[in-house]
Amino acid sequence: MNYRFVVFFCLVLNISAQTQVVVQEFMFMDAPYVGEITTTTTKYAADGLFRQEASIDVDRFMIRMAMGGNKKLGSILDGKSESRIVYNAKDEEYAMETFDAIRENDGKPILKSTMGRMMGGGSRGGRENNNSDEEEKKTEYDRTISESIERVVGFDARKVTTKIKSNDGLVLFEEWFTTDTTLFHFVSKVEVDIVKSYGGDKRNTPRSFSESMLTSAEQEFESVPGRMVKYTMEMKDEDDDGFKMVWELKSIMEVPYKSSDFEIYNSFKKVDELD
Repeated sequence: MNYRFVVFFCLVLNISAQTQVVVQEFMFMDAPYVGEITTTTTKYAADGLFRQEASIDVDRFMIRMAMGGNKKLGSILDGKSESRIVYNAKDEEYAMETFDAIRENDGKPILKSTMGRMMGGGSRGGRENNNSDEEEKKTEYDRTISESIERVVGFDARKVTTKIKSNDGLVLFEEWFTTDTTLFHFVSKVEVDIVKSYGGDKRNTPRSFSESMLTSAEQEFESVPGRMVKYTMEMKDEDDDGFKMVWELKSIMEVPYKSSDFEIYNSFKKVDELD
């Protein structure tokens, strides 16, 4: 058996048996006509338990009202009691379903959550590629991998810069990757294992959005190992002031297990489903 795999397995086993991992992430988006939107996310992972809570803050009044105001939503997956909870912290309401009910629905949760939409959904992947073959030939791709290592949010990371220039404008990606991924793997494994236990299929966020675009364009590219801890994306064209998105890991820590981090607040009212 591979020695590195044994070491990694022992580390993950130690985390799951004694502690939990808490992850905090931050995302900022500035888009034409929409304005600034800030999303903060906290994830908690322990043996058989996973919770995610995200809040969204919309700068422009009209956009905020159209979206129903600022929100704070969350979900809890309890592999021990085999239950799934979705909640709205602003309205202090929650709804719950059992894993058996999800299994009877082909592994698809019945209770809907707007977490995915709050997290940015498909907007991170860039624009759809509707160019003709002639336009595609005019697209220029430039990718640079830094030789030096930077200290980013507490991790040693390597920077990758990708530029995609076409008739539509310029897309610029800056991404930082670290190979110190033990805690990330643990959090991902906890969630994936619980989702699989009720027959679901967890779709992970792409490890690199520039790589997703290059792959879609059938471009060969050099990659770096590890996990992304920060990225920025800018899109500019002649028709608007451009689009900007920044995502970064704020912290990821192994801390003593706290059962209340995986429980719904006592003040919340149980409802059949969230609005």
